[in-house]
Amino acid sequence: MCGGVKNHHFQPVGANPRQNWRRRSADVGGLHLAMENTGHGQGWVGDSGELKTKFAELLGDMYTSTLHAVNELGSEFAPPDLSLDARRRLIRSLERWHFEPHKLSEEELLACTLILFEALYRIEGMEEAIGVSMRQISPFVQHLRRIYRLENSYHNFEHALDVLQASYSYLRAAGMVPPLPILLEPGRMWKSERAFDSGPLVTSLGFHDLFVIYIAAIGHDAGHPGFSNLFMKNAGTPLSEVYDGKSALEQMHCQLLLRVMRFHGMGVVLDHPVTGLHVRRLLLETVLATDMTVHDLFMKNFQSAIGGDATSICHRQVIICQAIMKCADISNPSRPYAVSKHWAAALMEEWSSQALYEKFLHLPTTVQSNDSPINEAKSQVFFITHFAKPLLDLTIQAVPEMKPFAEQCVSNLRIWTKRLKCLEATQSDRANHASTIPRHPDDFMTAFPLTLPPAHRICHTEEPTLVWPTAPYMRSSESSSGSSDSNLCSPACSVSSFAFSPISESSNSNNSNTHPRPPSSAGSISVLGSLTSGHHSPADGHAAIRAAGKLGIRKQKSINRNSWSPSVFSMSGQPPPKPPVPVPKSTVTLLVSTTTNAVGPPAILPSDLGMGVSVADTIVINPIKLDKSKLTRS
Repeated sequence: MCGGVKNHHFQPVGANPRQNWRRRSADVGGLHLAMENTGHGQGWVGDSGELKTKFAELLGDMYTSTLHAVNELGSEFAPPDLSLDARRRLIRSLERWHFEPHKLSEEELLACTLILFEALYRIEGMEEAIGVSMRQISPFVQHLRRIYRLENSYHNFEHALDVLQASYSYLRAAGMVPPLPILLEPGRMWKSERAFDSGPLVTSLGFHDLFVIYIAAIGHDAGHPGFSNLFMKNAGTPLSEVYDGKSALEQMHCQLLLRVMRFHGMGVVLDHPVTGLHVRRLLLETVLATDMTVHDLFMKNFQSAIGGDATSICHRQVIICQAIMKCADISNPSRPYAVSKHWAAALMEEWSSQALYEKFLHLPTTVQSNDSPINEAKSQVFFITHFAKPLLDLTIQAVPEMKPFAEQCVSNLRIWTKRLKCLEATQSDRANHASTIPRHPDDFMTAFPLTLPPAHRICHTEEPTLVWPTAPYMRSSESSSGSSDSNLCSPACSVSSFAFSPISESSNSNNSNTHPRPPSSAGSISVLGSLTSGHHSPADGHAAIRAAGKLGIRKQKSINRNSWSPSVFSMSGQPPPKPPVPVPKSTVTLLVSTTTNAVGPPAILPSDLGMGVSVADTIVINPIKLDKSKLTRS
């Protein structure tokens, strides 16, 4: 755990005596921003000439969309019912590096995920330290599975399980987690032989860090639309605007993941007064590291950490979690060649669909336009050479036990290079012909709504089947607790209710080895007719924000930008006094008094002082003794 976390301001109200002071400081900072524009102030909605609520509307959409996606899919779940033989078979499969989740049935996918978490909980003290039971993990995993799009050929739940199994394989090789066969011995617990923070970076991982790696692995691509951050930036999607084009997808994955965790009562690990901040930060930074646009920066930071620059334990924990997650996320090139080839084809198929979508929207093409064998080989040679191999080579300096995975990556590179040379030598039509048919652009309309280009969404507003309801679905108090027996032990739904990715019969048509998934229910596609009168459209929310914005517009006033304290007159209801007429800097200010019977020097006319007194008054100057040493030139 990071040192000093317990004093952070994310603690519950009242836990920190300085919390009110910090909150007040933040308010003053906000006032400072609001008082911009030469002291006149524009507020959060712009000045009186223009109403600016676009960002507030985007944040509102982000909130309601993620809330709806999680709550609408939060039906009751039951753990997979497997025979002992089937369980043993899956354990043997998970123990092998030749792991093929794309050949598993729906029930087996979920069972494999839960087996990995069960083994993690065989570490002595793990469940007690985390505060989350396996009875909560089971519905959490099944719920998370529904948020992954089945239409995606690569970024789907099978990929998430693949990343989790790779993470387990790395940690098992390093002696940080128990072997899976321990589950065949009821009641047996396990403890690592490596002392905590005993030198190697991987030994800095504690209970919470290992738990975060598993959670991040299974949820790091939740809600992935099937296209890239660069596509969304070029298309001007709302999600990209919310996050200013910086790791927008990864930010969304984190938001969905955190919401699902809280839905199932796992907020206890996120909000713990001592370790909660560390867990949230570690989870966010681990998922954000999977954005390949920050790969070069990570490699630089990782190299520095290996060299001894990571002085704090918090820094060491973050960097090693990121390294394990990144290696697992791009582990496909280091799998046995047959498995590696499957994932390469899946990724190329997803890229081809994105390229067609970019062409449909008249955007620049940012990925391979077709998944021909020669393009597939070229992409693998390039990716292994520039990303996968250098990352593994650096990681084995910190975790030498991962060397066998790096050796397999080198072997695959030789095979892909040889294949590319053969394809280029023959230049046959088959080598340059696409292997699959890309999805139609309209297939993306089931993706998370804020990831879609506004132009494409607008042209479908007349089609009810493509409308996304963003109003949150409120659960009853009986189902609010993720740990209740009624939620965890009731029968699972027989059909999918995935809100923004209904399962279609064609979603698996290109994969003959994949077991058929359950058909979608009629209610899984969001339609206007299914919305009840209690639901509100995004337009209603935007109208409310704009109405509030109009009331909050600041009028331009001639006030000092540093005068932030409210006036006592405004709080008491009394009218404030009229401000004095400003005195030019060249005028000497004198102390004066008014009297009707004074005898003294000739009076100074009121117009000379600009004080607004009547001419009948006599103004007498009181002599003042000035100390020259205290005078300063202005």
